[in-house]
Amino acid sequence: MPVVNIFEPDREAVDRKWPALKAWLDKALGCGDDLEGVLFLVGLQELRQEFAPDLDKASKQRIINEGTYSVLESLGCFERIGQETDGYWIWEPHEDFPDNLSSSQQELLLRAGILSYFDRYLNP
Repeated sequence: MPVVNIFEPDREAVDRKWPALKAWLDKALGCGDDLEGVLFLVGLQELRQEFAPDLDKASKQRIINEGTYSVLESLGCFERIGQETDGYWIWEPHEDFPDNLSSSQQELLLRAGILSYFDRYLNP
């Protein structure tokens, strides 16, 4: 996927590719409309955990964070630098990662990351 720079994905490319992935996510996982749901599932996958319906809110949020870092890692925005004893990864942002992205820029970056993350599974 073309990227203007590491933190500014090509909106046109994301908008063009997103509907197909969204349809696949809806059909396969039932969560294409819910970015948080997708990030939760990615987090479970990366942590090699099964879904547990009795997870507390803090645990769910931690799994969503893992999913977020994982999809952003696929764009080069974050890097795994170690692993905690409980299995969660220790992440380091790219040195130029901005901390002032607007909500629309954040959503675009997440969608681009999700597209990149699932591309390795759908187009190996």
